[in-house]
Amino acid sequence: MLKELESLYEGDIVINGQPEHPEAYEWFYTADGDEIGIVKQRLTKRERQLLALFLTPAEHRRERESEEERAWKRWMASGDPAAPAMLAAPYCRLIHFTANRPIANKTEFTETIRSLFESPITIVWDKDKGGLIIEARQKRTAEPPLLAEMADALAADFYAAIHLFIGPVRPVDDRLYESFLLEKECFAAARRFWPKQTVYEWEDVIPLPLLGAGIDEKTARLLSFLDGFDEDEIRAMETFLQCNLNVSMAAKKLYMHRNSLQYRIDKWTEQTGIDIKRFQGAAAIYLAILHRRRP
Repeated sequence: MLKELESLYEGDIVINGQPEHPEAYEWFYTADGDEIGIVKQRLTKRERQLLALFLTPAEHRRERESEEERAWKRWMASGDPAAPAMLAAPYCRLIHFTANRPIANKTEFTETIRSLFESPITIVWDKDKGGLIIEARQKRTAEPPLLAEMADALAADFYAAIHLFIGPVRPVDDRLYESFLLEKECFAAARRFWPKQTVYEWEDVIPLPLLGAGIDEKTARLLSFLDGFDEDEIRAMETFLQCNLNVSMAAKKLYMHRNSLQYRIDKWTEQTGIDIKRFQGAAAIYLAILHRRRP
């Protein structure tokens, strides 16, 4: 499609570029986040309407990236150490985000995100559908930001399904890039395992590498003890685990009577031979649920 547009508007189109007079262009974004600028004088009203059918019109074009943002982009691509050296802090937290469609008003999105943090942050965009938030930290201990509470509000405000992954606070050292790549991989895996979940934390994704494509047949058999349960039963188990083994809280979320859920819990233990109310049993059930949901 991009090549066809280049051919159609040859000489009057910019794709992911920086023209000398950006105000003379009409701006659009593809579903993949590519930025397209077409000289306004070349477009008829009919052409604008047609382009709007398969592109997202933008009121404002992308702002020019700062040197700091460009440095972080180089770091994300190759591990260039210049960006971490700019952080005036011994620790940082990386928060990955992605949306199902381009965020047209990045300025407003950035301001909304900044309001959730007490520490300085830098937002680096990957086209217009996602990117990385780098939070500078003076101490390693830190409470997670309020993104979990704000995820639904962000989605409503920007008309997009937004997923976020909150990494742990890490030292700013030569292992940070390796940690970034691992977090990026875990974020992608989490979205495959839990596509309806909007916010993932580090503790959520730690087991996922254990269930990668290379899992052997022996391990698969070991984790197959839930094969006789239907999806409703699995969902009830998962909810019980997510509620920290609190029967009353889980029953409320499942719209069940507490005694009904307790009956199910006793039945699970009887059928599997695993006591889900013990830590070891809960961990085994959790891994089995993740194995069942492997893509």
